[in-house]
Amino acid sequence: MKALIFCGSGDKNLIPITYTIPKELIPIGNKPLVVYTIELLLKSGINELAIVVNAFNRPLFERVLKYYLKKDFHYLIEKEPKGIVHTLLLAEEFIKGDKFIMLLGDNFFDFDLKSFIRNFEGEEMTCKILLKEVEEPEKFSVAYIGNGRIIDLEERPKMAFSNLAIAGLYAFNKNIFEACKAIKDFNMGQYQIANVVKWLMGNGYKVGYEKLKGRWRNIDSPSELIEQNIDILSSLERNIAGEVIDSKVSGKIILMEGSTIYNSIIRGPIVIGQNTTIKNSYIGPYTSIGNGVTIDKSNIENSIILDRCNIWGVEDPIDSSVIGEGSTIMGTRSMRKSHKIIVGRNSKVYLGV
Repeated sequence: MKALIFCGSGDKNLIPITYTIPKELIPIGNKPLVVYTIELLLKSGINELAIVVNAFNRPLFERVLKYYLKKDFHYLIEKEPKGIVHTLLLAEEFIKGDKFIMLLGDNFFDFDLKSFIRNFEGEEMTCKILLKEVEEPEKFSVAYIGNGRIIDLEERPKMAFSNLAIAGLYAFNKNIFEACKAIKDFNMGQYQIANVVKWLMGNGYKVGYEKLKGRWRNIDSPSELIEQNIDILSSLERNIAGEVIDSKVSGKIILMEGSTIYNSIIRGPIVIGQNTTIKNSYIGPYTSIGNGVTIDKSNIENSIILDRCNIWGVEDPIDSSVIGEGSTIMGTRSMRKSHKIIVGRNSKVYLGV
């Protein structure tokens, strides 16, 4: 069994953050989103995987994933965004007739993938799709089921008659490439996976499903980044490797080596990276702070602070924020209100001026 992870397309919903970093590499709980997916695959016994990226982002993916996972991966280059079908055909040589898992790299999964794989390998079907019951199906692509199979798919319906969202994970056998080539010959432009699955169903191939028993989130907005950060930090184990001086630290905290907390109040769950300094500040629950960050005389909670940021003199709370790498946030006076800040890399924000 092999795996294919799609990380090739841009994302407008997370601008300005994604101007300088692919969505799949945004740290959540101080670890890039796609790393959680790769760890799930490795834990499930899949060691042969390919990552689809564009040529510009490939060096960044190689460097980041090598750092976090200490492994090299196979990369497929998406020259232009023509849809998943085109990219699947790029992967045919890598797959070499094997069964494989296909995942979207901007999704977070936490479930028994090993069981999903085992069930697919024991069944006679061309495709199996992971589904999740949701409260607002109109926000998702949905599946309609009957007699143990998927009988139809619908992209973001205005009025959904199914609450089963397609959760961004598929299993295929080699017949998927026959479907891709047939669809491509119709010259349909942007070829989406729904077109391929419908072709399979229309040509007598069995398309099954499994309802997800676990967690899944499609990270499609800053608020979903924050919500996923909360979920991940909720399961932290306390580990203080840095230095705490004249400070009150409570709750589940990860403080990495080389970091110092001085004269501050820290309430977990919080993760703080390496070589970070926090002075004269309050850091509240569900905050992820990266490496090489300096925070002084500031109030932060429920936020994601990327590497090398400087935050000084922000007495009013920075809340539900995502601060891009190398950014500077400065406050000059209290404005008696909280601040929600979403900025990309190397930004400068002055509050109360």
